[in-house]
Amino acid sequence: MPTSPRLNRRSVAQQVRDDLRGRMASGEIASGAQLPSEPECCSVYGVSRATVREAYRLLEQEGLIEVRPGTGRFVLANVQRQIQGSVNVFRSMTDFLVNAGYRPVTTVIGLTTRRPTAEEIDLLELAPTREVVELERLRFSDGAAIVHSLNVFDAQILPVDLDQVDWSGSVVELFRSNDLDAVSSIVDVRAISLPERLVTRFDLPTSVAWLCLSGPAFDKRGRPLWWSQDIVRGDVRTIRIVNRSDPNED
Repeated sequence: MPTSPRLNRRSVAQQVRDDLRGRMASGEIASGAQLPSEPECCSVYGVSRATVREAYRLLEQEGLIEVRPGTGRFVLANVQRQIQGSVNVFRSMTDFLVNAGYRPVTTVIGLTTRRPTAEEIDLLELAPTREVVELERLRFSDGAAIVHSLNVFDAQILPVDLDQVDWSGSVVELFRSNDLDAVSSIVDVRAISLPERLVTRFDLPTSVAWLCLSGPAFDKRGRPLWWSQDIVRGDVRTIRIVNRSDPNED
């Protein structure tokens, strides 16, 4: 497994920030709208004012909201467009492909239960005696391979018979249907070549550029649910990175 950034516990402020950002992305909180006051936000999320202030500070740092002295905090214009397509928006690969107009058909390459590596034990916060499930899939659209996916998770996390699961569907939705909601992830992005074994087995072209998106997904309490790696054909996924100046910089 490639090295991923370490984040055992996402802070409560980060979780509040992520939820507010998700509501902006969906349009529930519209561009130009005034955000709830600190007391209102404290009541909604059951957190302290210090936590709410930190969540709002993080949103301001990202250039998503502005503070108007004496008035409040407001969502900036074009926020939904700014967030959509960004790696900052958590979504399943299946959902992304369908919404992008693809018709994904999934081939399950492998489903194995094995001992975790030292990095997986650390990243997924596993006891050394636990086992993990490794799910490998290849997704096609109109006969062409577009995504190679790898998921690794605790073999005991899902309260289901693994042999009875349809593994061609969304892992995000599978976990959600078992009350395990992933709400955030950490994503490393890099250029990569497809593994030679896949090129040979599926007669895939070697002249195509691919992007590798990898990292853990977390529930709202910051617990890691799984690690995933999606190798996406370069023309299928565009990564949008929004750069802003530091508002605290002189």
